[in-house]
Amino acid sequence: MTWLEASRLFIQQWLDPIGVVVGIVLAVPVVWTWWDVVIGRRRRMRQWHRDALRAPGRNPGILIVDLLTGKDIRTTVDRFRQQDEVLRSVGTDRIVSVLREARLTPTDMPDLLQDLRSAVATLTAAGVDTIHYFHSGPSAVAACVGAELANGCRVLLYQHDAGGYHNFGPLRMEA
Repeated sequence: MTWLEASRLFIQQWLDPIGVVVGIVLAVPVVWTWWDVVIGRRRRMRQWHRDALRAPGRNPGILIVDLLTGKDIRTTVDRFRQQDEVLRSVGTDRIVSVLREARLTPTDMPDLLQDLRSAVATLTAAGVDTIHYFHSGPSAVAACVGAELANGCRVLLYQHDAGGYHNFGPLRMEA
């Protein structure tokens, strides 16, 4: 028997079975991690989203950004607020509006963003831990509002349709 045949025989009789056992043992944590990443995280995110929709915060506030000309959504929001048990308890000192009566142009953005920052500062000073955000107007401004609110407290988004307002959940998803 040559050296090459002896090493081949050693590999087949000893190392191959050991490699199979080690492979099976190592496959278990790999499959477990894959399952947690693919299935478990998605399930946790869905559960977190359902919990976030139900948890109004201990000290909620309302931010209304109304940029539609000729429409006042404040009355619609107040009507919706009176029907919602969580929002009904929000005091008037924790309701802030950013309004524009004229059509919004790009030159209006610096003033609008300053008003938005002042509104958020007012809510922060009132100790708000969750902002319920109602928006009407251009979606470009909604992106700016999202950028302003992304690093603060939790923000719940509300969208209006024919049936009233619907809570679309938090601005930022966290697990």
